[in-house]
Amino acid sequence: MPGFEFLIASLVLILMPGASALYTLSTGIKYGVRASMVAALSCTLDIMPHILASVLGLAALLNSSAVAFELVKWAGIAYLLYLAFSSWQSSRTLAIDSTEQQVSTVNCQ
Repeated sequence: MPGFEFLIASLVLILMPGASALYTLSTGIKYGVRASMVAALSCTLDIMPHILASVLGLAALLNSSAVAFELVKWAGIAYLLYLAFSSWQSSRTLAIDSTEQQVSTVNCQ
């Protein structure tokens, strides 16, 4: 059973808002409740691979095997280089829509 210090540290970390919470809140303020729910779901799905890796013991394997850690690290580097090269070769440009969307407000009386 975890110690009292671990439980307190976990509670503090859970209660602190991170980038995901700020993203969800800002999306909700700008686009409404539905978009906020989608943002919260996507942030939750974002951490699922890490949770599954921990549950399946991949974290323990990578911690105990330096070779496995190096392989995963170099695979990640190769993937990031592939993404960089693909976006560099892409002929598309980044376009920002200058028209502002109107946010509907609900009058609560």
